[in-house]
Amino acid sequence: MIGHILQFLRLTGRKVFFVLVIFVVASTVLFFAVRAVPGDPVALRLKNPDPVRVAETRARLGLDEPVPVQWWRYVSSFVRGDWGHSFTSGRMVGRDVEEFFPATLELGLAGLTLGVCTGILMAVFAEVFRIGVLRRLSFLLGTLGLTVPIFWIGMLLLIVGSWLLGWFPSSGRLDLAMIPPPVVTGFVTVDALLAGDGRAFLSAINHLVLPAMCLSLYPAAQVCAVLQARLQDPVLLTLVISLRARGLGPLRIWVRHLLKVVSAPVVTVIGSNFGALLGGAVLTETVFSWPGIGRYLVGAVLDRDLYVVQNVLLIVVLLVVAVVFTADFVANLINPVAGRADGKKSQP
Repeated sequence: MIGHILQFLRLTGRKVFFVLVIFVVASTVLFFAVRAVPGDPVALRLKNPDPVRVAETRARLGLDEPVPVQWWRYVSSFVRGDWGHSFTSGRMVGRDVEEFFPATLELGLAGLTLGVCTGILMAVFAEVFRIGVLRRLSFLLGTLGLTVPIFWIGMLLLIVGSWLLGWFPSSGRLDLAMIPPPVVTGFVTVDALLAGDGRAFLSAINHLVLPAMCLSLYPAAQVCAVLQARLQDPVLLTLVISLRARGLGPLRIWVRHLLKVVSAPVVTVIGSNFGALLGGAVLTETVFSWPGIGRYLVGAVLDRDLYVVQNVLLIVVLLVVAVVFTADFVANLINPVAGRADGKKSQP
């Protein structure tokens, strides 16, 4: 018992150390990358950028101090939660993140859930029932999800689902004429349910369908490909044959015997591809005019909004690292052997 506790503390300490290293490296890279872009962000924001006014503004923001001092102020302010003000809107970056991030999280969770369920069902049904059509569909799903650009898929869904068929709206989270429910969680679907507003809930689901479908294709392809490769393992095939010889049906074999074995790789895939999912969310939000953090970040990059870009990008990096470590921890809880094996395979 003591040995397991010591091992857990040692692994936790290593992960905390890695997080600190990643934080220092990511903050340094972002700090210099943002300042390496040509053009003065202060001069771009001022209507009459005379040298005196630009110098006063830079001095007020601390941009005239030595580079190491600016970096230290950036890192220490980020840790304290003081992320500055947007050059474009004048609002506090922290408040903008609180406003826009729930929309991205709602879309990401919907797309991830839909993608994981689709990938699992496609892989399992193709292997259990040995239907050629399902195998070809699963192969097609993997090809589309891993090769076709997500913005092209989004445009195709927008043209077919919104403009041609008229089944789904093309932008936003609610109908323009509808009063939003009181904000509790930031998820419009959940807030509508909490408020007992069925019309708002149906409208939120209707707005969520197309972007969630677009975002779900990549994780569905990843999960389907990993499960198909996992199910071809000779050990698992031998186990399935022996269980069938004992008279067990396909449902009982999968639910009681193989679900735990294949769930650890799925969790690992979800964690390791969370960064790609957020990148897809940025493009998806741009295509569908979804008011999330990705669209907010794209606008900040185009406007050279210094504090928004460097702080929001650092938040995204740390979020990806936290999800990867959490997925690795959950995978090891589910199946320690499979979790370690898949984690080693995913390392470069």
